[in-house]
Amino acid sequence: MSRDVELLKSLGFSQQECLIYLSLLGETESREIGKVLAGANMPQSEAETAIKNLVNKGLVKVVSNRLEVRPPSEFLSRIIEQKREELERQFNDARQTALSLQALLERRYMEAKLGIKLEEIIEPLDSLSSMETRTAKIIANARSEILIFAETFGWYDKIREALSSVLEKGVKAKVLMMVIDEGSARRAKELGQFNVEVKLCVEEWYPVRGTLVDNEELVFLIWATRKSLVSQPKAFRPHYTRNPGLIRIFSDAFRKRWEKAKPI
Repeated sequence: MSRDVELLKSLGFSQQECLIYLSLLGETESREIGKVLAGANMPQSEAETAIKNLVNKGLVKVVSNRLEVRPPSEFLSRIIEQKREELERQFNDARQTALSLQALLERRYMEAKLGIKLEEIIEPLDSLSSMETRTAKIIANARSEILIFAETFGWYDKIREALSSVLEKGVKAKVLMMVIDEGSARRAKELGQFNVEVKLCVEEWYPVRGTLVDNEELVFLIWATRKSLVSQPKAFRPHYTRNPGLIRIFSDAFRKRWEKAKPI
């Protein structure tokens, strides 16, 4: 096997593609497709497939029923770029696999070596949708008090039914938010009609949203980017916890801001 055929095959070309391409590469002028097929030392069906693949891969082009070789640098640079993209995809896939594996192994390590179960401290939730579902669930189980920290409360409709139900049972609720548009104004007004205490935050908004129920259960999320800086802010993964320390931090922050906030 010649060196050029060996290298072409290493890049994914078939034996038939290599032979036809190299034969065309040695021609001073373009050749009729029929003559190429007739001169190929292989079954016609294989030659036709090889020519089609060479055209699709950009090694040759068809001009008036004739085959003309393109400059090798063109298709080689394209192959290099495709290989780079493929390796990047493989790297990203491997990284995601490693991160998923790390989460599983770290959990087992901490449980075995340190005697700590991560879910007893904090439980990650899969998405914003699962966060809203869990929030509605803990609200539905509320016995005395609900504290909600929500900038514009755009997710109000997702927990509206659960909140309305427990309010009828005498559960008290406080919502700390901001009114910056018609939607947030409408939500604040409706909450007031349900006898929910609503106050407007007067300080710079924390990049956090969360719901604390009975000082026992907390669902929260921390934004990774500011809404003022990007049109679509990114969020860290939402979490649920019953850990007293995390709950105390959220509760203290809420009550401190509640004291400074303005009633509607």
